[in-house]
Amino acid sequence: MVKANVATAKNQLSRLLRQVKRGQRVIITERNHPVAQLLPYSEPGPGADSSALAALYEDGVLVEPGVQRLDVTAFLNMSTATLAPGQGLADAVLAEREESR
Repeated sequence: MVKANVATAKNQLSRLLRQVKRGQRVIITERNHPVAQLLPYSEPGPGADSSALAALYEDGVLVEPGVQRLDVTAFLNMSTATLAPGQGLADAVLAEREESR
C-alpha cells in the first residue's frame, strides 16, 4: 500500500497509476486523513458486486440466509415492567436481576 497526499497525487499521478497497474493500492490523504484510494480496475463478474454485498452484510443491512430474524411483532407485544410508586429505575433493574437468578 502506498500513501500520497493530494499535492503529490496531483503532481505524480502517472507514477501512481503505474503502481496501481502493478497491483498496488494507493491511499490519497488530505492533512494525514485518508480521503480516497486508487485500486486496479477489474471487470465485475456475473451477478452482484461481492464487495458491495459484503459491506451490506457487515453493516447488518442484509442477513445471511437461514439466520433467524427478530420477530418485531412479538418483541413489541412483550410485557413491560412497571415501577412501583417511589421506586427508581435502578432499583427495578436490580430487583429484576435478582428474580432471574
